[in-house]
Amino acid sequence: MAIRAVLVPMVLGALLGLFSARGDGVHVMVVNGLANAASPWIVVAFAAGTLQGSARVGGLAGALALLVAVLTYYIGFLVGGATFLLPFVAVWAVAAALAGGLCGLAGGAWRHDRPRWGAPAVALVGGLLLGEAAHRLILLQVWTGIEWDRTSMQVAVADVVGAVLAVALLSRDRWGTVGALLPLVALAGVGLLAGGDALLGFAAGG
Repeated sequence: MAIRAVLVPMVLGALLGLFSARGDGVHVMVVNGLANAASPWIVVAFAAGTLQGSARVGGLAGALALLVAVLTYYIGFLVGGATFLLPFVAVWAVAAALAGGLCGLAGGAWRHDRPRWGAPAVALVGGLLLGEAAHRLILLQVWTGIEWDRTSMQVAVADVVGAVLAVALLSRDRWGTVGALLPLVALAGVGLLAGGDALLGFAAGG
């Protein structure tokens, strides 16, 4: 149990951190964009939670996975000779602990208490993916025209596809509850990402 609760999220987090650190060098726009997107982090934390023996341990595993991912990401930058501001590390560490804990808890609850928490858990992961998609479309001002060759546009489409797959594959019943919660979570996700943008701008010195 202890090995699964520690080793599994650490491995997942390290792989995620490497993907995020090295994805900038990939010349496939959607891969490059996903390396800088929130969606892989959401999915990894949720997956880490589903692999644990209880919802509580799932929350801890999700937080650990994303904290390891943050550490791996910045170590990758140091090895490559890049520098970074310490406030960024602090901001991302706090965000990783909170978001990872929530998504990991949802993953654990989905696996171990599906009749009660399955629908909210599915709505959480699906809604957050939709929230990121909406956030990117807003930044692109997509209402002025759809540009399929833009990286953020491709990531938004990938997020929508991921959300649809998550709902279709994970939700076994209570479709009405999932459908009602999805837009609420998506709106909250847009707000969190907008707030995150502002916080990162503050950490960078305005």
